[in-house]
Amino acid sequence: MAIHTILPARLTDVVESVLRETGLTHVAHGDRDPVSAAEAIVADPEVRAIIGPFRSSAVAEVVEVTAPKGLPLLAPVATWAGVTRSDEPGCEDDPARHLGTVFRLVARDTVVAERIAARVRDNGHRAFVVSGDHEYGAQIDGQLELARLPRAASAADADVVVLAGLRGEPEADTARTLAPLPIVAFDGIQGESFPGQQVELALVYAPGPLGVAEVTRAAELVATTTDLDELRRLGPFDVHGDPIDPPVRFERYES
Repeated sequence: MAIHTILPARLTDVVESVLRETGLTHVAHGDRDPVSAAEAIVADPEVRAIIGPFRSSAVAEVVEVTAPKGLPLLAPVATWAGVTRSDEPGCEDDPARHLGTVFRLVARDTVVAERIAARVRDNGHRAFVVSGDHEYGAQIDGQLELARLPRAASAADADVVVLAGLRGEPEADTARTLAPLPIVAFDGIQGESFPGQQVELALVYAPGPLGVAEVTRAAELVATTTDLDELRRLGPFDVHGDPIDPPVRFERYES
């Protein structure tokens, strides 16, 4: 029995350390060409499961090859809703066709939007949303709407800024003009500076090196079973392959 990985080298080593004593064969493909890796994987008669790829877009491409074979794929750090869902903002047009074979290890962006909305609501606040003029920003804005985020009509009426953006994009400049309003930001703005503003990041990954805890958990799961139903039970994962009640932590961002 073989477990294949499509991961960066540092995370490939994590899987190797978990599987070394299990009797399972580990076949590493790296992460330079996920689709070619997937084609090699389905040609292996001993393959039982896949860990990776790292990025959501790569997961969506790989399952086009692996899902028809019924192979479980554990996505350790993918957050795009479309990896597992087709009915949420940002994934209606071209969701991953995973056929029930994908298991996500972290909260999807929709869940992060729900937790941010709940945090704003519980504090009795209203938020002014600053979202990037790109696909990611539009997706998150829709998910915040779905989560019933209490919104202010203008920054002057807001208690907090909710920032859905990417480093180096204009939305960071917009958020800075709203100082001293505090900011709650989705993952993606790291590297930006926000002088005079308190910034919290909503993060789905465990503390420590990015992806290590999640890849470790994925390796432990497939070392236990590669049966789709058993994986769903052990996760535990819901019918879509999403983790049930996944953690989202709010961390003070120091620029």
